[in-house]
Amino acid sequence: MSVFSIKPDSVRPYGNVLIGSGDKLRQYSGEITSIMGELDGSLEEVKPSLEVLANQTMEESNALSKLGDALTRIVAEYTGAESNIMGNMNGSGGDGYDIHDDNGAWDGQSDLYDDKGQYGGNQDAFKNRNDVHEWWFLRWGKDCDLYDFIRQHPGYADMTNEEIEALLDTFADNGCGLVAETNMIFAEFEGRQEEFEKAFGFPMYNKKGELNYEMLAMDYFLSTKDKFYIGPDDQQGLNALSDSIYNYYRHNPDEFKKRYGIDYFDSDGNVTGDAWNKVLDERDAMAEDARRNQRDYVIYRKDEVGSTPDETINKTNRYLRDRGINSYTATSVKGASPSSIKKELENGKTPIIAAREFNLYDENGVKINKKLIGDHAMVITGVTDDGKYIVSSWGRRYILDPNETTSDGNSIIKSLYVTDIYDEGKMKDGNSEL
Repeated sequence: MSVFSIKPDSVRPYGNVLIGSGDKLRQYSGEITSIMGELDGSLEEVKPSLEVLANQTMEESNALSKLGDALTRIVAEYTGAESNIMGNMNGSGGDGYDIHDDNGAWDGQSDLYDDKGQYGGNQDAFKNRNDVHEWWFLRWGKDCDLYDFIRQHPGYADMTNEEIEALLDTFADNGCGLVAETNMIFAEFEGRQEEFEKAFGFPMYNKKGELNYEMLAMDYFLSTKDKFYIGPDDQQGLNALSDSIYNYYRHNPDEFKKRYGIDYFDSDGNVTGDAWNKVLDERDAMAEDARRNQRDYVIYRKDEVGSTPDETINKTNRYLRDRGINSYTATSVKGASPSSIKKELENGKTPIIAAREFNLYDENGVKINKKLIGDHAMVITGVTDDGKYIVSSWGRRYILDPNETTSDGNSIIKSLYVTDIYDEGKMKDGNSEL
C-alpha cells in the first residue's frame, strides 16, 4: 500500500521566496516610476510604455505576494492540524506542540543557562563575523556556514560578503529584544529536539552539540526584518509601526518639518499633538496600502534604533505562528515584585526586562560597566535572596538591581513582561497582551 506524505518544512521556505520575489518586483516598479520622472522632454513618447510596464510589474508583485502568503498559511494550517491529530493520538490533545516536562513543570532549568559556557544568547557574537575566504572554486572560513544560511532566505541570495558582515553588525548593535525572545524559545523546547526541528526546519543543536543559537536568531531576524504585522490577530503591529515612525522623526526632525511644514517638537522637547497626528496619518496610509495590496504586514526600514516591546512581541507572535506554534503570550507585569517574578520563573515562564541608564554587577557585586548602560533588553533567569534580578545579557550572567533609578529619578525599568508558549492547563490562540 502506498504512503501519502507531506513535508511542510520543505515547502515553507517557498512561501518566503514568493513573498521576497513580490517585494523585489515592487521595488522594480518603483524604480521604473522614478525613471519616468527623470526623463526629459525628448523622451516623452517613452513614458506611456514605461507606465504600462510599471503597472504590470506591480500587478505581478501583488500576485506573488498573495501566493506566498497563501502558501505560508496553508503550511501553518497543515502543521497545526497534523500536530493536533498526533497529539490526540497520543492522548495529549490541544493545538501545536505539547511541551510539558515529565514532572509537570513547564520548562525546568534550561541548559541555555547552565553557566558552563555561554549563559544565554549573545548578540555580540555576530559582530565582526568575516572569516569567509574565496579563491577560484575554493571557499573556506569558520563563518561560511552562517553566510550560506543567510543567503538561503528570500531577498538575501545575492548579498555580498561585505553586505552580510554589515547586516550582522547591525544585528549585534540592535538585536537585544530579539535575543531575549530567542532565549525564550530555546527554554520552551528544552528536551524536545525533534519537535524543535519539525517547527523550525533545522536542528536544535549544532555539530558541536551546542544550542543552534546562530540559526534560530538569524532565521527569526531575517524572516521578520522591517516587517510590522497588521492582521486582525496582530493588534500590536500598528502601535509598533507608529512608534517606529515616531523614533525615526525624533532623530530627523528637520526632515519632518520639510515634509509637513510644522515643527516636530514643542519648546519643551516633546512631540506636538499636530506632529503626532501626522505620524498616525503616515502609519495609517502605509497600512491601507498594504491591505490594498492584500498584505497583512507593512515594510518600514527607516528606523534603525532597536525595537520596542510591542514590535518584538508582534514579530515573535507571527514568527511562531508561521511555524505552527499558535500559543505565544506576552503579558505586561511592570511594577510586579521580585517575589512575583520568582513565581513566574517557577511556573516555567520567561520574564523579559528592558532597562535604561542602569548598571550590571557580577556575582561579587562588582559593577561591570564604566558608564551607565543605555536601553537594553534582557531575560531574567532568577531572583536573589535580597530581591535583585539575575539576568542573561551578552551571553553572561549578571545581577540587576530593580530599585535603582535613572538620573531623572525614574525607575530604570522601561518594560517588564512575562512570555510563554504554553500556559498550564490550556492552549492559547496566539493573542499577546502588553
